Amino acid sequence: MEQEKRINQGYEIIESCTIGSKELVIGHNPKAPNPYVCWYCKGGDNYYWGCYCNELSAARESLSERYNEERRMPYNNPPAPKQKNGDDRER
Repeated sequence: MEQEKRINQGYEIIESCTIGSKELVIGHNPKAPNPYVCWYCKGGDNYYWGCYCNELSAARESLSERYNEERRMPYNNPPAPKQKNGDDRER
């Protein structure tokens, strides 16, 4: 079964990735002055904070930079589980 195309402002979403609760997408519109865009997306249809580009490679670079920024955010890095001190006896 083919997934339904997602389109925003004439741009077809051609790539996406998710980190935490955020989705990053790349859109393509061959008729636009800047045919590629990298957006954040909420809920699958709320696109915001676009970075418009002339080349797919530039849009992918923007997506990668944004992904890495999100990866460093505390809300995407839950605290590590506490390590045991090696003494498993109940007290």
